[in-house]
Amino acid sequence: MNKMSANRNRRSYRRLNRTAKQAFYVARRRDGDVARIAEMSGYSVSHVSNILAGRRVVNQDVANAMYDISRRRMRTTEMA
Repeated sequence: MNKMSANRNRRSYRRLNRTAKQAFYVARRRDGDVARIAEMSGYSVSHVSNILAGRRVVNQDVANAMYDISRRRMRTTEMA
């Protein structure tokens, strides 16, 4: 991948803000995701669980991990 396409992908990746990434993830949530997000972001499972429950603020690392996990999934309402 050349530098120009890498920059283009990075810009489109950062286009969504943290709250939008969380909403995107919530629509595509699956069992076991909290542990995967915690492993990807380097935070504890309990901290990630608190973020998803709304007790903590979503930081960029966790938001990116949520988006990475769920970006190619269908919404859960579409599967039913």
